[in-house]
Amino acid sequence: MPITPWLRARREALRARDLRLVAVLLAIGVLALVFLAIGEAISDGETDRIDRWLLLALRNSPADPIGPPSFEAAVMHLSALGSGAVTGLVVLIATGVFALAGRWRYALLMIACAGGTLVGMSLLKDLYSRARPTIVVAIDPPGGLSFPSGHSMISAALYLTLGVLIARALPTRRLRVFAVATGAFLTMLVGLSRIYLGVHYPTDVLAGWTAGAAWALVCGLVVQLLGRRGVQAVPMPDTSAER
Repeated sequence: MPITPWLRARREALRARDLRLVAVLLAIGVLALVFLAIGEAISDGETDRIDRWLLLALRNSPADPIGPPSFEAAVMHLSALGSGAVTGLVVLIATGVFALAGRWRYALLMIACAGGTLVGMSLLKDLYSRARPTIVVAIDPPGGLSFPSGHSMISAALYLTLGVLIARALPTRRLRVFAVATGAFLTMLVGLSRIYLGVHYPTDVLAGWTAGAAWALVCGLVVQLLGRRGVQAVPMPDTSAER
């Protein structure tokens, strides 16, 4: 019995969906392995030299970062995008928007993403117990442990997940790519700001990015599974009838 065009198209769609699932799972596994490799390297002291060199490369002296005071202030503001206060507010607003739109699963997903990130960050910091950098004077003196960078991990998980959720509501591929790329750009800015301010080693930030991105992929996978069950993102207004 010949395969009808509809069945053929359905089969190809399922095959592509399965390939995407495998790709996401593979990416999560790779990010996890990269994180573990970084953690092992810092535990053995293998990254000390490069960490110190990169921190000092951004300083005129240990107490003086490169750039004028206005640039230092700007970097501090950018760093706040990964702070608990700002990210908590973003989660609250996003959750409220999804709840008001009747997308309760997406609202719960935002809460789960934020809560899971905080729990994972605390466990990982306690596990590695790495002290903050002391070879430079921190511009924004922090508290707590250094590895992985909490700001970097939180921003990667939150902004990438939010970018995926926003992208699902946009009508064109170009806009969807822009939404996810914006989340990645904010994540990058936060991480680099932590190195510039001298509150984290570069490997702290890299580990925060990998752990946060892995969790964001897990959350994104949940979004896809919700979509398969008929949960749709907030729809764009349909103006076709007005034309």
